[in-house]
Amino acid sequence: MQLEQTIEKLRADYNVAGMSVALIKDGEVVSIGGYGKRNVAEDLPMTKDTVMPIGSVTKTFTSLALAMLADEGKLDWDAPVKSYIPWLRLNNELLTENVTARDLMCHRTGTPKYDLQAIYAATDDKEEMVRSLEHLQTFAPLRTKFMYSNQMVSLAGYLVDVLSGQSYEDFVRERIFKPLGMTSSDFEVDSLSKYEDTSKGYVFAGDAFIEPAYMHLGAFGPSGAIVSSAEDMAKFAMFQLGDGTWNGERLVSEAMLNEVHSHQMIGTPYFWDFEEIECAEYGLGWFTDIYRGVKMINHGGNTNGFSAQMTLIPSEKFAVVALSNATSNFAVNALGHYAADDALGVEDIPDWSARFNEIFANLMQGAMAGMQAKEEAKVPDTTPSVPMEELAGKYEHPGFGTMEFIMTDQGLAGTWNGLPAMLVHYNYDVFDLVLPVLGAAVPAEVVYEDGKPAGLSVMMEPTPGIKPEIFSR
Repeated sequence: MQLEQTIEKLRADYNVAGMSVALIKDGEVVSIGGYGKRNVAEDLPMTKDTVMPIGSVTKTFTSLALAMLADEGKLDWDAPVKSYIPWLRLNNELLTENVTARDLMCHRTGTPKYDLQAIYAATDDKEEMVRSLEHLQTFAPLRTKFMYSNQMVSLAGYLVDVLSGQSYEDFVRERIFKPLGMTSSDFEVDSLSKYEDTSKGYVFAGDAFIEPAYMHLGAFGPSGAIVSSAEDMAKFAMFQLGDGTWNGERLVSEAMLNEVHSHQMIGTPYFWDFEEIECAEYGLGWFTDIYRGVKMINHGGNTNGFSAQMTLIPSEKFAVVALSNATSNFAVNALGHYAADDALGVEDIPDWSARFNEIFANLMQGAMAGMQAKEEAKVPDTTPSVPMEELAGKYEHPGFGTMEFIMTDQGLAGTWNGLPAMLVHYNYDVFDLVLPVLGAAVPAEVVYEDGKPAGLSVMMEPTPGIKPEIFSR
């Protein structure tokens, strides 16, 4: 594989402004560098030291932190979380009383993603975050179905605070970043101001790059708030390929490192089913696959303006880290497969870019079909049951915060926990709750009591069977 040519092809195929990539073979860094631009407007180059969000790759740090506490006897992976957090309350009694750290980290609580909560109801108060989890409905009983949940991993991260006597962030800084020499790694996009070499995030809008708002995760940080560089992430990847020691210092037992890398739950949220992936499951904060007959562990990450992927094949002492400044692009995934195939000596490497592009096209086609069906179902020339101005005001939910709208010339404009939001009339008493930070909209319906607006029924989670949430006026 010609690495530079492959990366440049992927950047062109997926309209990615810049990528920072580290390639490890036989436990050594064989290539590391930046490609394209970290700042398009200022024409600044991407480098191996460019710092940017890694999204859900953060979960692999959370699993390592918990493994360290398990080594010290402070955490039992299979003890009820309630034994550590007595006041914990989740959606139902069975889940509350029995959920374990293992359940949280391998996504088998039955709780769906609830991305809107993680983005629009993020709080810096960790206890407030944990208490809000009571309001997340479950799709399936405990330990019966894989359901990816940032919130449940964030609850696991809160255990680090409870059990270590330090904040999760300080624990990771002192016990992982510092010994590994990860000097360009920290938490939250606000920390980017400390570094000179940082990247803007982008969405490609047909003919230009648009900068979306950075995403603040607050107490949901253990699921996706780390910022880092390819240089630093190469060190982390090499550590994961090792025996739990670094420069002669033991950070975690080899047995515990193997535990987090091992299969824990059947099923993954992949959008694809490739014949080369013979088994696709999830470990403790890691995807754990059998790929072309060998064990592959990996994790991706997506946040506003950025996508990342870290792929490891332990038997080959191989790893590839790809950080990019483009929202939810498959370039980083395709690169992981190209590099893995090259490391495994595959003679006829598939066109992974075309494969992932087909998946992306199908996803977009499905989204467009959904939009068209919604437009066709719209009943024209209808109005709400009351004048629009009577819908202005404040709407509150104990788990998802406050929405507040005022009547403007453009309609009902306002905020949801400080982030911009707008109610755009669809038909009758149904509105689109437009969320500019996400570039998306979700259904919201006015709820009446005695003929007066009493709340908004908002579809917080699209998983079938999950009921809308009522924001009371």
